[in-house]
Amino acid sequence: FRRLSFKEDRATKKKRKRPPFETVWIRDKFLKPGLFETVNDEARHILYVLIETGARPSEICNLRPENIRLDAPVPYLAIREAESREIKAEASDRDIPLLGISLAAMQQHPNGFPRYFDKETSLSAILMKALKSRNLLPTDNHKVYSLRHSFEKRMLEAGLEYDLRCTLMGHKNERPEYGDGGSLEFRRDELKKIAF
Repeated sequence: FRRLSFKEDRATKKKRKRPPFETVWIRDKFLKPGLFETVNDEARHILYVLIETGARPSEICNLRPENIRLDAPVPYLAIREAESREIKAEASDRDIPLLGISLAAMQQHPNGFPRYFDKETSLSAILMKALKSRNLLPTDNHKVYSLRHSFEKRMLEAGLEYDLRCTLMGHKNERPEYGDGGSLEFRRDELKKIAF
């Protein structure tokens, strides 16, 4: 049954939809200096990477050293399927430039996050506890995954093209594929428009 999936009905899909955090909410509340200093380094830095990359928490938890390219002319994460771990969809294979707080966080963890490798549920529990205790959830529907929705919204509002947004989010694009989605330099320069 590998790669077999079933289409969800609209009621289920709508119920699971997560609202995004607003940009000012992230900037003024999440990025307040010292706010997460009591959260362990790995969880805190994964949170910062999620904010600036739009990656799925599981993709960051399960990064391998060879997928963290800090020495490249444009530092980036190579999100790839591993033999022991499948990615959500073929489009999820992608390269995401690192800049702003995501670059600073990844520089602290050039070999990944061993504490949370294959333990994204533990990460989610730690981060949800940290967000709740600091009153950082505007509604009960906001979760850690809402940061991914925020990233998409920030790109949209900054005018990043649909194809590039699909590429960076790892979403399937129904259009015929032409080119490679743009160079890392191009992607980085576009993401500078939304970097904190």
